[in-house]
Amino acid sequence: MARRENGFGVSRRISAGLLALLFSAGTAYATPPDAATSIESETEGETKRETETETEDVELQERLTEREDKRRPLDPVTLDLWGRPLIVGGEVELETGLLWPQVSGDASRRGDRAFLELGLEAEAFYSFGEPLSLFAQVRLAMEEDLRTGDYTQISDRYLERGEMWLYSENILGSGIDLDLGRLDFEDDRRWWWDDELDAVRIAYEAGRFDIALAYARELAPRRSDREFIDPEQDRVHRVIAEASWDWAPNHSLQLFALRQRDRSRTESIEQTLSHEREDESDARLTWLGARAIGVIDARSGGLVGYWLDWARVRGDEHLVEYEAVTSLQSEVVGIAQRTVRGDAFDLGINWLLPFAHEPRLFGGVAFGSGDAAVDEDAADDGVDHAFQQTSLHANEAGFGGVQRYPHYGVLLDPELSNLRVQTLGAGFTLLRASSLDVVFHRYRLEHPANELRDARVDLELDGTHRDLGSAVDVVLALEEWERFEFFGVLSGFRAGRAVIGADRAWSYGAFLAMRIAF
Repeated sequence: MARRENGFGVSRRISAGLLALLFSAGTAYATPPDAATSIESETEGETKRETETETEDVELQERLTEREDKRRPLDPVTLDLWGRPLIVGGEVELETGLLWPQVSGDASRRGDRAFLELGLEAEAFYSFGEPLSLFAQVRLAMEEDLRTGDYTQISDRYLERGEMWLYSENILGSGIDLDLGRLDFEDDRRWWWDDELDAVRIAYEAGRFDIALAYARELAPRRSDREFIDPEQDRVHRVIAEASWDWAPNHSLQLFALRQRDRSRTESIEQTLSHEREDESDARLTWLGARAIGVIDARSGGLVGYWLDWARVRGDEHLVEYEAVTSLQSEVVGIAQRTVRGDAFDLGINWLLPFAHEPRLFGGVAFGSGDAAVDEDAADDGVDHAFQQTSLHANEAGFGGVQRYPHYGVLLDPELSNLRVQTLGAGFTLLRASSLDVVFHRYRLEHPANELRDARVDLELDGTHRDLGSAVDVVLALEEWERFEFFGVLSGFRAGRAVIGADRAWSYGAFLAMRIAF
């Protein structure tokens, strides 16, 4: 795709041309005609090389920093630094949400909720070409919980470090790439990982096959309002591997592996510590899995996309139970050890019909294994069969619209653990680059439980029934403009019999996000 010239490049060429013209006019009687022509050619040649360098660096920046959730202008701002372009940009982001959680299991959070998040993100990219590129990103954020009269109210203002890395491509012509720093980890469906980690990564690509291997460990707090690394990430060592084989056009087989070892200090019974230092799990876990993903051209029947994810987790987990003793401190009241052995899969299709507005029909089934509750008179075998996701995941594949969103439900947004999720939906394209989706989800526990492993809404379960409930999402995404995008969701969750005191009650949520790139 042809790119428009940015103002800086145009101004530079005009200036160079005027200087050459003035120099030629001033020396017309003192310089032979052939010498003047030579000077003019050299100036034009230098300007052309500078333009080519700038274009190459912009294309390299786009390729290395492209993210589906980031919007960047076609013509970024460039500044000349030591003869090469420094590319700068960023975005302003505003997010707000209203929640009406009628079935929350946390009494302190019952009733309506509202929050506001404002972020200003700035980034800079500089490159010497393939041998070395540098990228840095920071974010100034404000989070405001608009509830009042609640000690859990959140109001934070902080500076957050984003991606910051050095990257060397095709080292010595070997096809090997190396990057070091705070790196972005993101898979196609964000089912495995979607996070930024302090890491070193080596990657190799050869035709239709590529592989990457990384080692990650957090080296410093992520945010300026935290004096320590998040306890759940502190001293957690990770080895991350990913491989992909494009075995046919538009069809790919991917392999994933994660080895995680938590070497943080273990607390003892009756030890007290601040709430912020609580770390409920120290684990040594290994995930292995595979994905098949692709698109089938059904000719007059349209396009049919498919995905199949499978994962297995194995390892040992050390659990710590805390009890609040003051509003600021907790006491360790229990310690347990268990073996983890869980499995999960997620499969589905997305059918793009050959009609106006590109209507889509999609559906899927996802399963995360669970563990049966232990009867009081039965012995605990010490094995937890519930699947755990990697904690780096986001579960935000979306279903072919212009924006990703939580594909297990926007309001509940659960982790795929001890859970079966059935999904049906439809969507279509609006205008040129916008979409509207309507999605229905059905939730069922694999085994009765007292709580979900992780979810946006804190549900109190009865430990007897398996019907968790159902949900409906209406998702609107507008991206008609180069620098501006809008994202809005209306979401509802109807509690099932497994939720205590639900009586088939509905909880509602409304979420809006606006982003302006610069």
